[in-house]
Amino acid sequence: MTRLPRSILACAVALALSLLSGCSSTGLFSGDNALDPEDVPAALEKATAALARDDAQEAVELLVPASRAVGLAPDVRDRVQIELEKSAERRIEQLSAPGSDPDDLADLIDLELPRQIAVQAGLVAARRYVEIGEPIDAYELLKRIDDKFPLHHERIASGNLMADIGLSLKDDTPTLFGWFDTLGEAQEILEYVILKTPWARRCDEAYMALSVIYEQDQDWRLAIERAEGLVLNHPGSPLAIQAQARVPELRLRMLASPEYDRQELDRARQELQEWLVSHGTNELEPKVRLELADCLVRLCESDLSISRFYHTVGNAFGAQRHARRAIQEARDAGDAERVKQAEDWQRGLPAAVNPISGTEALP
Repeated sequence: MTRLPRSILACAVALALSLLSGCSSTGLFSGDNALDPEDVPAALEKATAALARDDAQEAVELLVPASRAVGLAPDVRDRVQIELEKSAERRIEQLSAPGSDPDDLADLIDLELPRQIAVQAGLVAARRYVEIGEPIDAYELLKRIDDKFPLHHERIASGNLMADIGLSLKDDTPTLFGWFDTLGEAQEILEYVILKTPWARRCDEAYMALSVIYEQDQDWRLAIERAEGLVLNHPGSPLAIQAQARVPELRLRMLASPEYDRQELDRARQELQEWLVSHGTNELEPKVRLELADCLVRLCESDLSISRFYHTVGNAFGAQRHARRAIQEARDAGDAERVKQAEDWQRGLPAAVNPISGTEALP
């Protein structure tokens, strides 16, 4: 059965509650209705009797309008509040039973209950949504709680649950066409986690998952940014060393041609070299060295291309300078064949004079 969007359900709170177990006989709960002050004592008496027979639903429906009454004496208002909290807590307990519909719990958020009780109801409902296989509804409910009650007392638990939801959706079963049905939802939820709940227990995993998602979309800039965000915001994470190695790897994958990406190549080389200095004994060391060799080979090809250009336009010093750089990069990469090619090219170039010092550049 198709579930209505949460926004529609939120707008129909009063109707939903009135239908929880049939129409209420009290007729007191309706939208934003508030009781007249003189009707509150009778409502209190009926609510107390309802709660005594464990009909917390009727008690809540009686006490919500009573709590909206204007001009109550302080002692009466205190009593209404106490009874409302007791009734709401009992109703939450009843609706938390196995097999219950989390929609009923979610509706309690909009009853102007005390913040702590409303948030408690919402968090229990979100967990129930996850249990019955409706994680998107859980996320939307948790986000609605955040919007309605900023800085509520359960934000840590809420953020942890959101992270769990997003990461589970990322690993959902692929469809017949090979695409993940929920990958878009996972991306939205994980972005919310890193931006709005950075304290979440698995926030570092959220950063890494987002980096992988963006990599799959070939959105290299965002993939790099999320890996960098993991290193910056969670330096103590077990994933930080992997993410730090991932940044230059993604940078190299992003580059289409060495001729036009010299700055990015230099940056990747520096990142790879810094990683090896800091984490040279890590199990990723062989892979990072291969990435560095690839980067150096690309830099070699770039310098040879630039050297040929300078030779074509008659700039002998520029041709010599970039040829020598290409030789050194090929040596650092351990590529003997490219070393020979670069040296052969450099030997065929004319001698050059340094335009600044006036000394002759070695051939």
